[in-house]
Amino acid sequence: MATSDTYTFNLDVDSIIQEASEYLGGEVTLGHEVESAKRSMNLILTDWQNRNINLWTVATTAVSLTANVTAFDLDNSNLDVLNAVLRRDNRDLGMTRISMEEYLQINNKGQVGRPSQFALRRARDKPVIHIYPIPENSTDQIKFEAIRKIQDVTKTAIENVDIPTRFLPCMAMGLAYYMGIKRPNVPADRLTFLKANYEELLSAAQLEDRERTSLFVKPKLSIV
Repeated sequence: MATSDTYTFNLDVDSIIQEASEYLGGEVTLGHEVESAKRSMNLILTDWQNRNINLWTVATTAVSLTANVTAFDLDNSNLDVLNAVLRRDNRDLGMTRISMEEYLQINNKGQVGRPSQFALRRARDKPVIHIYPIPENSTDQIKFEAIRKIQDVTKTAIENVDIPTRFLPCMAMGLAYYMGIKRPNVPADRLTFLKANYEELLSAAQLEDRERTSLFVKPKLSIV
């Protein structure tokens, strides 16, 4: 049996729009509808970020601390921090995330020592990390896993979307649903069908995107 022996399948923005149009009846999208579709793709990606679906964007970053400096900005491409450790003398020491409310209620914020807690203020422009106690040296680092934003879909039709290929089916189906909402002649039952299939495909992609751990089955032995 002859096969391609390639593993590079992907869809660019234009191809996703065409696929979504075919789900709506095979109509070719032109002019303003293409730009409208790109806006819808960005709205879909924003919705996925709100649902914490974009686990593929998680990356580990290290930031060097400065003595007596209690807060630092993250790049504005970051959305949230999942966890953090303090790197000292080639050892990773655990840090606990607390809420901003808990951080603000700390009485002695002037305490100097080994940072063991952090809070994240999710400001509009960029996230800010507050640490406690105040760093006692400038040799420690904080290593953290942060979720970054999904990159925008821009006006270039030949670019790929910043998603794994396993999310392409739900992107195309979701885009068909979003485009269908804007078309007055799309039957309601068709929109219901597209919406249901979109959510089903999205759930399947999320399930595949989950973190896997080893599973050990311990047999239950009866002693005679």
